[in-house]
Amino acid sequence: MSSELILPVFGLSGIAAGFFAGLFGIGGGLIMVPVLVYAFETTGIDRQHAVAMALGTSMAAIVFSAAQSAYGHYRRGSTSVDMIRRSTPWVVVGVVFGSALASEARATLLLGFVACFQLFAAGLMVTDISKIGALQMVARRDFSLGLFSLAFGGIAALAGIGGGTLFTPYFKAAGMEPKLAIGTSAAIGLPISLAGALAYAWEGRNVPLGHWMLGYINLPALAALVAGTFVTVRLGVAVAHWLPSRALAGLFALFLVFNGAHLLYSALT
Repeated sequence: MSSELILPVFGLSGIAAGFFAGLFGIGGGLIMVPVLVYAFETTGIDRQHAVAMALGTSMAAIVFSAAQSAYGHYRRGSTSVDMIRRSTPWVVVGVVFGSALASEARATLLLGFVACFQLFAAGLMVTDISKIGALQMVARRDFSLGLFSLAFGGIAALAGIGGGTLFTPYFKAAGMEPKLAIGTSAAIGLPISLAGALAYAWEGRNVPLGHWMLGYINLPALAALVAGTFVTVRLGVAVAHWLPSRALAGLFALFLVFNGAHLLYSALT
């Protein structure tokens, strides 16, 4: 891929990520990370650094969409401030550990983890695991919020996502009303992505990756992703209100299956 095409590709990725973020309430990392990995590798960046750059840049881009989403849900009263306050310290610790692990892990293992998470996310798109009795029993225990927040923060850092994909079914299993669960999960994406961006910037501070880099965050890619995301977030929200969401969720899950399978194949070859 020529350097002239890199920024348009990033921008188109941001447009797609923004649309699906508005449509399904996800942070966009499920789309941005694979595109960033492919784009960085085509420019000649070693895979070991390309995957970490994709994760760090994705987390930095999610900060902007998560802030917008968190504010919107807060204004509508669809967030639990108490849950956000209680979970934030735990998710930050998880993110710090996850980003440190990602920066040291072999690229093949890290890419394989991202691929498997894409396949797992596809399953979450078409099934409601919040109705599983065992999960409901554990999620309603007093210790569960800290434990799950710690784990979800680490997973989010390793997968380059905002965490809504994980927190929403957890909050629903804990007995939270669906709209409140979605809004609270979206709001928690802000501390997750902010901590992740700072952590990846710090972890990559001494890695010689060229100009326009802030640690593992590629600033031109970040700018193009953010610009593309802002274009289509509201469009995704509008489409979500008049198209059959279950059919769209199935199509997006199918996309994640193919994408995850391709990433897994890349990791193994």
